[in-house]
Amino acid sequence: MPFTYEQEWYDANVRRADVRRNTRLSYEILGPLNRDLFDRAVYSFVARHDAVRMDLLAGTERTADAAQRVRPLESDERILRHQDVTAASVTQFDRYASAVFSRDFLASWLPGERPYSLRLLRYAPEHHAFLATFQNIVFDGRAHHLLAHEIWRDYTALLRGEPIPQVAPSFAAAARRQRTAFGARHLQKARASWHDRLGFAALHPWRRPEHTATGDDGAVRAQLGDQEMAALRAACERERCTVMQWVVSAFVRAVAQCTGRSRLSLWTSIDSRRTSEPDVVGMFAGTAPLKILDAAAALPEVRAEVGGQILDALRYQQLTAREMKQALQDHAGDGRWLGRDIYVNLRRFEGDYQGTRHDGGLRTTADAYPVRGITFANTSALQLRCDEFHNRLFITLLFDGQRLSRSLAQAVLASLAAGLSTGAPTNTRTRRTSP
Repeated sequence: MPFTYEQEWYDANVRRADVRRNTRLSYEILGPLNRDLFDRAVYSFVARHDAVRMDLLAGTERTADAAQRVRPLESDERILRHQDVTAASVTQFDRYASAVFSRDFLASWLPGERPYSLRLLRYAPEHHAFLATFQNIVFDGRAHHLLAHEIWRDYTALLRGEPIPQVAPSFAAAARRQRTAFGARHLQKARASWHDRLGFAALHPWRRPEHTATGDDGAVRAQLGDQEMAALRAACERERCTVMQWVVSAFVRAVAQCTGRSRLSLWTSIDSRRTSEPDVVGMFAGTAPLKILDAAAALPEVRAEVGGQILDALRYQQLTAREMKQALQDHAGDGRWLGRDIYVNLRRFEGDYQGTRHDGGLRTTADAYPVRGITFANTSALQLRCDEFHNRLFITLLFDGQRLSRSLAQAVLASLAAGLSTGAPTNTRTRRTSP
């Protein structure tokens, strides 16, 4: 089977670099965990999702036409690695779990290995750590969400003696459909669209606003709670747009208001899954440039422009890695990421946000084990990260202190929060933190 467009780009530009970037998920599990049933839940996830059983085909790793195949599970293959850990304290156990997690996070995908590491560490009979890392070339943010949902769903069902799903939508089939769904005319339009947006980016590069002080990199944050999200969702329904379209619109308008720039070029994350295939695990996460001609207009007008740009980006995302690299070189001789100085990363999760959940008699806490000894660099002047839940919206605004000051980042955040307010009070908090 072929790579998806997103896999191809990742393979050509990220996986072969010196620094790895795997997808990670961790849980602290407190309570009487049935390890055999948990093992079955994890095994079932891997068994029914072909994306996480991919192998690169021999001889294609360094070619432009890379391909992959599904390798079935062996009858005696162990998916989840169990380890009993002797530690002097919970703190020591946590540090050990983070160290193991950090090592897995940076691991390369070696020939013959599965593209994941799944571990269950036991500190005490009712205290475990579940650590999962996946090679990003087969696993994206949507797959991360599906893993977290399905494993706990299946574990709870097994506790009740109920059957669990044995099949899932095929990534292999979805990848084939993606690469064969468009004819030559559509692909020609996709190339023209990319060149148009990249040409706009070349004409409107980011420049540090005048009279702004330089300083350290950092981040400011805001959060919308139950009432604010209910009001925002109702407003989105009236205006026939998504929450994320509204957020991006309010963001670019806030940048325009605070910098005086009405024409903006930015990149945003794109999920190219079909609307009929939301539960396909795999790698469909890419990025796309957007061109905003009048970010300073009234918010409804900005929403219409942003919505149209996002739809066009989804419609014309089909560019091979070779074509994308050539397009970048055509508009910027060094092939750099034109317009990447402003970047928007969007993630959407079904259901309500629950930092700590109670499932099957267990108390589970997500993201309990941070990676250690790893520095994350922010290459954008301004990067907006949004995590959308039904009842929460978490906003993080990262800024490069040399190209955008802290005070200006705080002003952008305040303007963004105002653009999201639809009558309910917005709970906006800013604090100093590392990126």
